[in-house]
Formats: sequence, C-alpha cells, structure tokens
Amino acid sequence: MDDTLRRATLPDDSLALAENRADRERSLHALQELELRAGSPAPGREAEWLSQVLRALDALETMLAAQHQNSADDASILSDIQRDQPRLHNRVVQLRRDYRDLHEAVGRLRTELEATPPDEMRSADVRQRLDRVATELRYQRAREADLIYEAFTVDLGAGD
Repeated sequence: MDDTLRRATLPDDSLALAENRADRERSLHALQELELRAGSPAPGREAEWLSQVLRALDALETMLAAQHQNSADDASILSDIQRDQPRLHNRVVQLRRDYRDLHEAVGRLRTELEATPPDEMRSADVRQRLDRVATELRYQRAREADLIYEAFTVDLGAGD
C-alpha cells in the first residue's frame, strides 16, 4: 500500500472541535473587519479612520483573548491533542504561547494607537503594522489547522 496515503479521522462531531472552529471563525471575521477598516481612505478623515481601526482592533483583541482562553481549557481540542498525542505536546504549548504573544502584541498596538493624536498618525505606517499582525495571525491559524489535522490523521501505510 502507498505509504503516503492518509485518511483523515477528524472528530467532526466533537464539541471541542466545533468550539475551536467557532473561535477561529470569529477571530477571522474580526481580522477581516480590521483589514476592511484599515484599507479605507484615511487622508482628510484621520480621526474617523483611526476610530474605526481602533474599534476593529479592539474586537480582534477580544476575539484573540477568548480564543486563547478557550484553547487553554481542559475540554479544548488542543488539550485533547496534548493529552492524547504526547508527540505533539510541545507544538501545542508553543501554539498557545504564540497566540498569547499575538494577543498581547495586538493590545500593545491598540494602546499605542489610542495614544496617538490623529493629526500625528501616519496611516501607511499603521497599515504596515496591522499587516504584520494579520500575517502573524494567518500563520498561527495555519499552524493550528495543521496541528489539528496531523493529530487526527492516521497513516494507513505504516508498517507495510
């Protein structure tokens, strides 16, 4: 049998997996809203633009906090993986740490932007910083998806 053949055995009916998916969808929606607000025109409307970006950034920060908290719960899919797949333990720990760090970075950015007077704000610089946050979040999401998939994938060709 081809040893590259894999069959996914993701527990689709798992409450923990459903909660993880819901958290990921909410944080993705918050990220997309932030990108929409950040991509809107800023010149001549800096105060309004900054206000919209801050609201969207606050929503993303809230979603990341909830996602981080939920992933640390004993009933989460990441806790299941950590318990049932010892080989993936360190990756779960690192993923949680990286989500925490991302949440903290979003909070620091929001605090800095709140302290910036709109007339001193450079929208292009803010967009670049927000783009880094978005890139990191997408990277984290992909790593989490890979981890979950890997945890519930069985190599059918092993031992052939």
